[in-house]
Amino acid sequence: MISVAKTHSEQKIHTPRARSIREIVFGVNDGLVSITGLIVGVTASRMSSHHILLAGLAAVMAATVAMGLGAYLSTAAQNEYFMSERHRELREVHEVPDEERLEVEGIYRAQGFSHDLVKSLTEHITADKERWVDFMMKEELGIMLENLDNAWVSAGIMALAVIVGSIPPIAPYIIIPNPHVAIIWAVALAMLTAFGLGTAKALVAKTSWWKSGMQFVVVAAIAVVVGITAGHILSRII
Repeated sequence: MISVAKTHSEQKIHTPRARSIREIVFGVNDGLVSITGLIVGVTASRMSSHHILLAGLAAVMAATVAMGLGAYLSTAAQNEYFMSERHRELREVHEVPDEERLEVEGIYRAQGFSHDLVKSLTEHITADKERWVDFMMKEELGIMLENLDNAWVSAGIMALAVIVGSIPPIAPYIIIPNPHVAIIWAVALAMLTAFGLGTAKALVAKTSWWKSGMQFVVVAAIAVVVGITAGHILSRII
């Protein structure tokens, strides 16, 4: 029982943190890659530094709002699904308690408990319907409602992460008036940030920092190549 309580405690501590890390990495990488690709693309299309900066800032605003709202909607949809599953389990506990009780016994039996202990644990769990439903949510569906994410917090984290990721490629155009010089700094900062982001992710996940860093660099490099290619093509067409 101690190990079960410990696992439950660890899930409460680590699961929300893991989700926040996911949103931060996703948001920063999206802002970095998308804005880098756009910036180098419009630079390659021979736009003026002023227009490049306007395009970049507009893209940052659009990406921030889009990703933030996307995080809000996806989190809200997830929470609604979890709550609907709880309502379903609660209904089944009231309508078909014998079947649900057999499911509880099956779960404990699969965990290796003896016949007598299975009966005792089942009686304890099913004595309270709220506890019974919470047990079914966790053990049958893998859902812990106390770990539901706040949709607005998720949206805020995502939006802020996108802004942070957008700074490295766009900052040189604010400081350096020559777009041909600014693009060099923008690409360099983007690659450095991508490698740093990959390294940070590896430290949290306890994986190879070098491999993870290079994976993020490759993704950013692809955005640069696509942006430059698209910029040159569009400059000839338009």
